[in-house]
Amino acid sequence: MVVHLLRMQIACIIVLAFLAVVYFTAKREKTILHKLFSLVLISLMVHLIFDCITIYTVNNMDTVPKTVNNLCHRFYLGTMLMTLNLICQYVCCLIHEEINKVTLSKPGRIVRYIMNLYVGIAEVLIFVTPITYVETPQGNYESGIGAKIIFASIAIFISYVIVNVIIHLKDIHPRKRIAITTAIVIEIIASVLTAINYTLLLAGLGMTLMVLAFYITLENPDIKLVEQVRKEKKKAEDANASKSKFISVVSHEMRTPMNAVVGMTELLLNDKPNEKQEKYLKNIQTSGKALVQILNDVLDMSKLEAGKFEIIDSPYSSGQILDDVRMIIENRIGEKPIKLVYDIDENLPDNLIGDALRIRQILINLLNNAVKFTDEGEIRLTIKIVSFNENGYTLRYSVKDTGQGIKEEDLGKLFKAFSQVDTQKNHGKEGTGMGLSISSELISLMGGQLEVASEYGEWTEFFFTINQAEATESQTDNEENDFSGLKGLTALVVDDTEINLEIAKEILEMLDVEADTAENGAEALELLKKKHYDIIFTDYVMPHMSGTEFTSAVRKLEGDYFENVPIIALTGDTSEEARTEFEKAGINDFIEKPISPDRLAALTEKWTKVH
Repeated sequence: MVVHLLRMQIACIIVLAFLAVVYFTAKREKTILHKLFSLVLISLMVHLIFDCITIYTVNNMDTVPKTVNNLCHRFYLGTMLMTLNLICQYVCCLIHEEINKVTLSKPGRIVRYIMNLYVGIAEVLIFVTPITYVETPQGNYESGIGAKIIFASIAIFISYVIVNVIIHLKDIHPRKRIAITTAIVIEIIASVLTAINYTLLLAGLGMTLMVLAFYITLENPDIKLVEQVRKEKKKAEDANASKSKFISVVSHEMRTPMNAVVGMTELLLNDKPNEKQEKYLKNIQTSGKALVQILNDVLDMSKLEAGKFEIIDSPYSSGQILDDVRMIIENRIGEKPIKLVYDIDENLPDNLIGDALRIRQILINLLNNAVKFTDEGEIRLTIKIVSFNENGYTLRYSVKDTGQGIKEEDLGKLFKAFSQVDTQKNHGKEGTGMGLSISSELISLMGGQLEVASEYGEWTEFFFTINQAEATESQTDNEENDFSGLKGLTALVVDDTEINLEIAKEILEMLDVEADTAENGAEALELLKKKHYDIIFTDYVMPHMSGTEFTSAVRKLEGDYFENVPIIALTGDTSEEARTEFEKAGINDFIEKPISPDRLAALTEKWTKVH
């Protein structure tokens, strides 16, 4: 019997030693949980060693001096009490970590103090009270005050843990709940069996199984690694959310002054300035639009990184896109001795279905890039039909220039955001380095891949292939915009910035729309009680009452008019979160700043026709 018990304890020591080696050699964050579990391993290892020693000394009392036997037995009981106390603290720390409690409440601190006081007194009693041995044919054991203290301690510790589990049951992660429950059940079974038959000596095995349960379910290095990855992912997601929010706020704040720059320039150009003034104004307009494009690039990059970018397919005119692109790029070329050549497949249909805005953006990015790095020669835009089937056309787009070319070793850097290749040679070339990265991501979302070929010092070609369906006549609206029907309409513009009010009012009056203005939501509500407007435009971010709060206040007013009057947001933030907020408040649509006269006219026509 004694030999079997020794074998069992030695087996427990071997298992525990293996766990300790793996645990202490694994890299991990040094938290209080880590420290407690480390102490549990060390304490239990010491306890099992004294367990083996006392199994031998207690069963050989005729040859082992009584003093040695008693001392070893006291260390055996003392380390058992210490180990049980550490396991109890470890479990409670698990629970408190789960509910994000760094410190205990006042009642909790009092209970913990009483528990520590009890452990201290119990340890002293174990080392000073008499030891009583019982001899049996199956083996000898101790049944005096020390044994009773251990059983009482087990009952106290288990009760303390169970109470904590019950109180915080809903907050504890299922995996931790399973580990804690398993440990409690193991200790109860081991204690009950030992109480029934002292000679079983299951205390060491029970605690080893408890530690093994915690190791397998919670403390395994692989599990800790997964948990650490999960935490790092959460941190990254939180940081990305903060970054997106920051970008949205900065975007709005930058678009407000940019609205003034671009808007006032548009108004001045419409006043027929002289040739010199027109030249200056167009330079201001070009610079303003370039800044807006940088803002758009930053927002696009943020959306792409957050996985919130959508490709929206709808009917469009390929001819119109090509005309728009030609006008923009020819202005970009300016006085450079560069010829812009269009090589368009004669069978390319004019009416296609796709995301016209993003195709236009990609072509402008690629052509702008070609203009930037080409000093003379030719830039050729080629669109060829690769194949055609029931799903539509497979189109190959190519932009080839006779510019400086790209070194072979630099080709891999091209599609990384915020980077330029050959920085020494390209010093002074404007740009954020985001255009190619964004274009590559957009093409990927459309099912294609942006590729590049180049011969350094000679030429560069960017090309990609995507599918576009052909639009039917019923899907295509070829009517030109005619805003003459807006004459006589009334509008209310709400904005806390005087210059934005002036720009919106001027644009509306150009469209023969009578416009009133209000500098805040409260002033606008008073105007609405006196006059019913055909349409309302409101800034999104305003002090005291935001655009969404103002809209909610309008919708709560009594009467069909307030329920149905179209309200359009003027905003620099077009994120998914902002659009969701618009919808909840009852905002019908939005215009992105800087305000485009065509967009303002189109939305005014759209929503006043509906209502």
